[in-house]
Amino acid sequence: MRMFARLAVVLAAIFSLGVSSPSASVSRDRINGAVDATQVSAVRGTAHPMARARFDLGRKDPAQPMSGAITFRLSAAQQAELDQLLRDQQDRTSPNYHHWITPQAYAARFGMSANDLAKVSSWLQSQGLQVDGISPNRTEISFSGSVGQVEYAFKTELHNYAIRGEQHFANSMDVSLPAAFSAQVLGVRGLSDFAPKPRVIRAAPRLTSSVTGNHFLTPDDFATIYDIPGAFTGTGQSIAVIGQTLISTSDIDAFRTNAGLPARTSGNFQQVLVPGTGTALHCAGDETEADLDVEWPQGVAPNVTIIYVYAGLGTGTSCSFSGANSRTKSVFDALTYAINANLAPVISISYGNCEAAIGSSFAQSLQQLAQQANAQGQTISGPAGDFGAGDCEAQNATSATHGLAVDIPAALPEVTGVGGTEFTGDSTQCPGSPPSCPGGVSPADLPYWSGSSTATSGASALVYIPEMTWNDTAASVAGGQGFSATGGGASTIFGKPSWQTGTGVPSDGKRDVPDVSLNGSNGHDPYLICSQDEINRTDPGPPPATSCAIGFRDSNSNFGAVGGTSAGAPTFAGIVALLNQATSSNGLGNVNPMLYKLAASNSTNHAFHDITTGNNKVPCTAGTTNCPTGTTSIGFTAGTGYDLVTGLGSLDVSNLINAWVAASPAAADFAIDGLTSTIAAPGGSGSSTITVTAMNGFTGTVALTCAPSSSTAKITCSLNPTSLDMSTGTTHNTKTAALSIGTSAELQSPFKWQRRGPLFAATGGLFAAVLLGGVSSSRKRWLGVLGLFVVVCILVGVACGGSSGGGGGGGGTGTPVGSYTITVTAVSGSTTHTTQVSLAVK
Repeated sequence: MRMFARLAVVLAAIFSLGVSSPSASVSRDRINGAVDATQVSAVRGTAHPMARARFDLGRKDPAQPMSGAITFRLSAAQQAELDQLLRDQQDRTSPNYHHWITPQAYAARFGMSANDLAKVSSWLQSQGLQVDGISPNRTEISFSGSVGQVEYAFKTELHNYAIRGEQHFANSMDVSLPAAFSAQVLGVRGLSDFAPKPRVIRAAPRLTSSVTGNHFLTPDDFATIYDIPGAFTGTGQSIAVIGQTLISTSDIDAFRTNAGLPARTSGNFQQVLVPGTGTALHCAGDETEADLDVEWPQGVAPNVTIIYVYAGLGTGTSCSFSGANSRTKSVFDALTYAINANLAPVISISYGNCEAAIGSSFAQSLQQLAQQANAQGQTISGPAGDFGAGDCEAQNATSATHGLAVDIPAALPEVTGVGGTEFTGDSTQCPGSPPSCPGGVSPADLPYWSGSSTATSGASALVYIPEMTWNDTAASVAGGQGFSATGGGASTIFGKPSWQTGTGVPSDGKRDVPDVSLNGSNGHDPYLICSQDEINRTDPGPPPATSCAIGFRDSNSNFGAVGGTSAGAPTFAGIVALLNQATSSNGLGNVNPMLYKLAASNSTNHAFHDITTGNNKVPCTAGTTNCPTGTTSIGFTAGTGYDLVTGLGSLDVSNLINAWVAASPAAADFAIDGLTSTIAAPGGSGSSTITVTAMNGFTGTVALTCAPSSSTAKITCSLNPTSLDMSTGTTHNTKTAALSIGTSAELQSPFKWQRRGPLFAATGGLFAAVLLGGVSSSRKRWLGVLGLFVVVCILVGVACGGSSGGGGGGGGTGTPVGSYTITVTAVSGSTTHTTQVSLAVK
């Protein structure tokens, strides 16, 4: 009887191995069953909002090549997990507080499974499209083909449109995809060429600098006005600046020299062309924006490293986004790369477009990307827009017709939207028309400015200067230049985040913009930059001027000066770099929750200058959206506390840093993360990368050990090195160790049967019958059991007999196919952290 019992156990084990894995799969398959191209479902909200019949010029040439990408949404479970992680990362009581994840860990936890990506890739290829790649975060599949192939695959039409004197293309209807995976799709990028706009505003003609008594900003002036502490300079920190043009590094060098900043080196300035975006050109307009964006973050944080990340032209040959040869890649491609590559803990982007022009589908795709950035510890700074409350109006608009609107990406809850202010205390000017100062000397404008008589008019600000809302629209419209005012208002796409509370915050259930503000006026105290592109546009000569030939003046003695919320985004990014340094942090993630928390105690910490005067109203046409009869303007007015014009106000950076450190003291610590590993078959080996990240100034030595989850599955692991010294040589405060994983193959015994089909099974049965023919009855019973066992083994096609030789109990098999975990333990002193590496043995 004991033999029958043992046989039953062995047979049960054999059948269990042949039927299923002993544990759940590592992947998160969401596409069930085969993909049927004939069963399709529309993805709502994917028709481009600007694809309107009144602009339609007809179908796009079906033979024209194009490329795009399918963007997948997170599953409900993944989104809930990510939302909780983001909350925990900002909660000091949570073990995940400031425990940022790597892009690889994000992909493993929140990306699509390999099986799902393979199914969609196969479908794309079945439609005649080429699969160009999978995004590192495993939420996008890139493809290319002809317009006709794309229309056929996505069941839509691509039309050309003429809008505001520009020609664009877009999909005229929602895309439809196989029902097997359509619900998993957020949208399809590349089906239109409507692009974000640079938010830089050029200085009005009345700027005449110290020769006439008007004022302007150099980095030292900004530091004085906004109280930047000299103890923090951005050392050890980095900022990724997003662009879409080549730049002239000679302009960057001139700015640094004139501002007294460290010289440009390969260590503090890097340029990264986004792979796969084609060639790049010097693009007029974009280059002025880029010059501002890379010069001024270091103007705030002199020792910070600037990483300029820019997109090429894609498949186009022109910088323009309008016309047959238009570019197909933009700053949003550069933003995506900076996040997927986790290039820096701070990201500055000074481009945007109104929500209506972006559309809800793409806006939600951007939010998902921004949430990934926050989970990795990245802070994103973006402009609130320069067209006042009418963000959807044209560049030269004189009356709003499209109603109230806010700007993307500033409207994303995961981005800090920066609005614009204007100084009010420095009104003294020299007399004359045009103004001129006696002897060419600018008088003191006390108590705010000292007098200046130098050719370059260096730093002269003395104290903080009172501010009001930036709104130069009246003068700008009168000069034929369109709206010129800070953006702000309520989102029509995103709901109110839980942290957006406090005095003045509207009870509207909507994400409100902006969050903070800094000087933005282009006509009153603008920012000085060095930019040949800007000089070529505003001071062409003759003779042709050279940028920053005499200090900040060009060779014709004029300044390159700009304003707009484009200036606020990079300067705020510089401030965040100072916060990172002051808190010994390798990232702060979404800083908005802390900003609103500190604003609630502003009466004691004085971190914000509350801007209570001015508005962002712009003229509107009666009878149009948000402009009923009898109304002459649309917009909002500044007030006490938060408002839809300047947000929480401008910043006193020293007080902000002190309040931030006091509100979030954190002990030196470290975090550990590991990547998923897959082994193709038992007996194979695998590997993973273990990343240890120092937080809050941690500099200790971390000892590493590993252990498999199963003691009987014949899995081994080792680490190299087994300890990490975090005090030196780290990149972004991280070091890595290699985890090696080994498994055991199924061992072959001398007596091992393998399935050879029915004939071989019958032969085995015949052999058993012959064997039993000449033995006694008692031995027949015993051998009959053995013969039955052999026949069953043959039928199920598995090995019988033999010894494993591995000390695992003589089961005869190696590592079973299935899912396991390797626990890696990191110890430094009394601090212990662990991470689990998921292992799949196929």
